[in-house]
Amino acid sequence: MTEEAVAVVPDRRQRRWRQLHDTIFEAACQLFLESDFESTSMDQIAERADVARKTVFNHFPRKRDLISEWGLRRRQQVQDALSSELLAEPNLDIVLRHYFSELATLNIKSRPLTIRILTGWREHGGPFDADPHTLIDVFEGFLTSAVERGEVGHALSPRAIAVMLYSSYFGVLYDWCGGGDDTPPFDLQDVFMAIVDAVLTGVTVRPGGRS
Repeated sequence: MTEEAVAVVPDRRQRRWRQLHDTIFEAACQLFLESDFESTSMDQIAERADVARKTVFNHFPRKRDLISEWGLRRRQQVQDALSSELLAEPNLDIVLRHYFSELATLNIKSRPLTIRILTGWREHGGPFDADPHTLIDVFEGFLTSAVERGEVGHALSPRAIAVMLYSSYFGVLYDWCGGGDDTPPFDLQDVFMAIVDAVLTGVTVRPGGRS
């Protein structure tokens, strides 16, 4: 085997792994939509994805890992939507509004799946368990940078403010999931912007140097 062929093998395996990962995740989401998260078994996911049961567990050792994957993909989609210019010269107000607006858009576009995922997550610990808390880390990163730029001068730490945003996000999202697949109880964009308004009013530095 040539050196060139050896170098290609890992890439091919990685592509195959990713394809299987996507196939299993998409099969699971289809089944969640047809019934719900709790009722869907790993055996059903394996059958729908046309893979062995062991393969499903190799990619998702626990069913709740599918929830983590859903969250990961949401965060990546939002991150991809933030322009390089915005990330290069950030402003906390603009960054948070963009981030929450993109989150609202994604949830609105996939309301039925959001309902199934959040309902399932509630049965497995909900958004306040230790897995996953990555969205808090995202918010904390924004806030730490804002403190370094002098935009935030509140006595609360960036982590504490990030927890406020995280808790508000999921609290509102759970309420929004009430009702049917096509009947949201309120405008998610409007409420998310109100959250950003409330937090920024409390923590950002005003003219004169006060927060």
